[in-house]
Amino acid sequence: MIVHFEVDHEPAFKKERARKCVLRRLCCMQSIWWLAGLIAILFLNGKPAYAHTPNSAQDANSWVQEYLLNPAAHPPFSFVYGRQASEPLLKAWPRTTASKQLGGGRTEHTIIWTDPRTRLRVHFSAVTNADSPVVEWNIHFANDGNVDTPILEEIQALDVSVPVIGQSPPTVIYSRGCGGMDTYALRKQPLNQLESLHLANQGGGKTVDTIPFFDIHMDGRGLIGAVGWPGTWSITFSRPTEGAIAVTAGMQKTHLVLHAGEEIRTPHVLLLPWSGDDIDAHNVLRRHVLKYYTPQYDGKPVILPVSHLGWGGMKTSTSLHLLDQITQEKIGFETFWMDAGWYGADREVEEFQVFGREDWFLHAGNWRVNAVAHPDGLKPIGDAVHAKGMKFLLWFEPERAVVGTPLTLSHPEWFIGEEGTNFEGNDARPFVKFRLFDFGNPAALRYMIDSMSDLITSQGIDIYRQDCNFALAPFWAQNDSKDRQGITEIRYVEGLLEFWDELRERHPQLILDVVQRGDLETISRAVDLSRADYPVSPDADPIGNQVSTEGLAYWRPHYGTLLQIRPRDNYHFRSGFAPGLGFALFNVAGTKDQIGRFIPPDFPFDWLRVQVEQLKQIRPYYYGDYYPLSPCSQNTNCTTPWNDEPSAAFEWAAWQFNRPEEGDGMIQAFRRDKSNDQAKELRLRGLDPKATYKVSDLDGKITTTISGADLMQKGLQVNIADAPGATILIYKKI
Repeated sequence: MIVHFEVDHEPAFKKERARKCVLRRLCCMQSIWWLAGLIAILFLNGKPAYAHTPNSAQDANSWVQEYLLNPAAHPPFSFVYGRQASEPLLKAWPRTTASKQLGGGRTEHTIIWTDPRTRLRVHFSAVTNADSPVVEWNIHFANDGNVDTPILEEIQALDVSVPVIGQSPPTVIYSRGCGGMDTYALRKQPLNQLESLHLANQGGGKTVDTIPFFDIHMDGRGLIGAVGWPGTWSITFSRPTEGAIAVTAGMQKTHLVLHAGEEIRTPHVLLLPWSGDDIDAHNVLRRHVLKYYTPQYDGKPVILPVSHLGWGGMKTSTSLHLLDQITQEKIGFETFWMDAGWYGADREVEEFQVFGREDWFLHAGNWRVNAVAHPDGLKPIGDAVHAKGMKFLLWFEPERAVVGTPLTLSHPEWFIGEEGTNFEGNDARPFVKFRLFDFGNPAALRYMIDSMSDLITSQGIDIYRQDCNFALAPFWAQNDSKDRQGITEIRYVEGLLEFWDELRERHPQLILDVVQRGDLETISRAVDLSRADYPVSPDADPIGNQVSTEGLAYWRPHYGTLLQIRPRDNYHFRSGFAPGLGFALFNVAGTKDQIGRFIPPDFPFDWLRVQVEQLKQIRPYYYGDYYPLSPCSQNTNCTTPWNDEPSAAFEWAAWQFNRPEEGDGMIQAFRRDKSNDQAKELRLRGLDPKATYKVSDLDGKITTTISGADLMQKGLQVNIADAPGATILIYKKI
């Protein structure tokens, strides 16, 4: 069924009166036809997004022919060129189209428009899938002429208008970013007429405030979207009329000319329209992310390790002694993690990260091994790690360099801007000036690729960890001229992606660990072994890790987390269960009183061995379909500030990961410390109602058989006697 929408295609346009605002509204309203067609074919006919019917390929092809390759269709993006909106320009410019099969049921559709006067070429490349309604695209702009183009500005890689369906106000679902106790907590924002919501990564580095994923809910139908851009991405939702939501996404600022022969790209966009159950739709997204946006090794998605955390200042002798002890106890660590503090000038350093005394930030950019802590470099540690069957992880922050470090003196042209700050904003800490390494400079990029590749080889690095502890956007902005705003960021992002790609090409088994960026382009290349910093604090509330899993699993299947060890505390440790987990057997970070000198002699190794074994047993399930079973109720604040008592403490948290192809899965359930409920009925999802399942808990207290129909309709009664307490149950079709 095709649904027709009445849309005003010719709003008033006056050049000197609110020009930009009117242009944006014009582009948004015109692009409603493109999304209306996609919605009409893919979910207004009642087909759920997760139903892979035989007609899926036919539906996708119909949409492509009608709403993408049709010359009368309006593109799902916009820009302003020479003070004119893109829609009438593209309608007048000559265009060519092409399609090709990519394999695996994917098809790439290309449209190229060329301005006959200035020779600006707009290259739009979209990919559709035969087995799902996911559509994704990239856009390139190139100057094929001999002189500078007019100003190209307000580039929106996504610019569509979503028709409002149903009686209830539409709601935008999104997740918090990586800062605070409520990391990745789901947020729900109703969008009434004349209201708007803006999501952005203002700093251009870590996604502190929110991640670039969203879902628009409308009475059993919706639109999931995501952006790929490790820079200043921006997503805006507005409802200028009762009947439509305007959605735009792109960089925060573009206003530039293109020089002769110059080409730029935009952020990557993914859309997934759905109908039926929103969780089923999100599992379509998770499966797509697992297949196309998860690093692959030997044809399989990356396995995130169980890692032992270590501070880079920890001396070689200390590290080797620690390695002997953790392997002698057969705990099951798979990676030895050496964080910041191993580099810089030769000097005595703290062996642990003592808050208020660490000096790692004073030496960023000087990526030579501190010979006082490590007289023979890090190779002895790497060799010992490999001899014990583990991987060696090493921390870097290549995007920042302190002024005065060798490279800033020998090649100042490879850096952008200069900022000064007291570490952590504390006036009692040293004042330091630093610069941004310019990944957009070809010579600088080549040096960084070569030097990091040499370190990876010489030091025996298996996991290259890239952190970013400052805002990049101010450096990019101060490097732009008035007629080239955005070009520094574009070139930087292009170089950064090339840097990661070439490291993987030179070292095919190297795992990239990029910290807390979270966009599609980054997660397709790298894992994130520490989705947030909050859990590493010795006094972190376990609810923080629970909320992170509950929210982040809604969007993607691979992520790691950290925790500080609390011996014999199953609730705390299981709260940190995730596809990847890093921890130490003593506090490697904290205040002077919290730092542990070494492993306590009475450490309960038997207890820890069981915990690690259980995590490895359930780890494969995290890549299955995800179902939240007992999320925070509407009247409970699950995202309070870290220093307030969370009302979530009165709740349970529970979720299910299900692998229908294998006929198995798991349930994680947490009774928080103030909950009076000793039992919950949890209705499972995604099972075979005609099958029988064996259900057992990891502690060996329960084993039972229940039909799939009963598990889904009546529910599974889960009992947790202690508050707080945690249980993990696994099930298998028999």
